[in-house]
Amino acid sequence: MAKLIVLSGVPGSGKSYFSKLLRKAKGSHVFVVSSDELRNLVGGSPQNFDFEKTIWTMFYELPKVYAIDKDALVILDATQIIKQYRTDSIKCLKPYFNEIDLVLFKIDKAIVDFQNLQREWAVPQDILDKFFKDFKDPDEEELSFFDHAYTIRKVIDFASVIDAL
Repeated sequence: MAKLIVLSGVPGSGKSYFSKLLRKAKGSHVFVVSSDELRNLVGGSPQNFDFEKTIWTMFYELPKVYAIDKDALVILDATQIIKQYRTDSIKCLKPYFNEIDLVLFKIDKAIVDFQNLQREWAVPQDILDKFFKDFKDPDEEELSFFDHAYTIRKVIDFASVIDAL
């Protein structure tokens, strides 16, 4: 069966960059389901929030399609900064995957602020600050949902986590 990777971190913490590196390292059976890419596809911009019901339906249904490939490595790329999104919303995916891992991005705020400004679609600073304020670390119960949990504190950690996955 396939493997699901859940990314969790504020905008600009490196989730999409990590996904690209993981896809390059692991090959043709890697599928990335990105909320930003879905917004771009459906609404013409990652900052278009007019079609959220459609975006999130696709976000949770596409992994089921990709899981048909028994060798699939499916990456859920979205902020997912609270338990409701990290675990509660993906419980429906558990029957499709033999392993579900969490990659938590805990990058220093000053670095994220800088990286955010380098993005094509930078998140306004007040909204980014709210993401930082609202971010909740997973508790033991939430961590027990995952087969493995990895924390990335610096970009240099990307390689070791990719190797572990």
